[in-house]
Amino acid sequence: MKRLLTLLFACLLPFLSGCLTQADQGAEANTLVTAVHQSFQDGDWDRLTPLYDEQFTNTHPTEKWQQQLISLTKPMGKLVNVKPTFEQHDPRFGGDFYLYGFILQFEKGSISETITIYKAVNAEKMTISGHELRVKRQAS
Repeated sequence: MKRLLTLLFACLLPFLSGCLTQADQGAEANTLVTAVHQSFQDGDWDRLTPLYDEQFTNTHPTEKWQQQLISLTKPMGKLVNVKPTFEQHDPRFGGDFYLYGFILQFEKGSISETITIYKAVNAEKMTISGHELRVKRQAS
């Protein structure tokens, strides 16, 4: 009887462990980050805004957010390089968070960027839930 229970437990263990963790969706998160930086490269802010979640757009109205991006990046010229500084995956019970840090290097300065991407367990797609930009250096 003891052997039967041990065998049964050993057979079920791989299935139980699969229930506890979700598959890593880092590739999908990376695709979103690439789309953000492509929008910065092209100055196509309309393509960027659908990537944000509803909470973000409620606290950062689209027109106002786009104007803020334009006023922040336009004086710096063209985006010439995107340098990753950190990447973190934070799985939680309700969903997965992906945090990314970058230095956006422009012709006339640089910006420190942090992007938070979230995918709820019951959500169909990932969205940007946080996006912070800080000027590090700007040439006059």
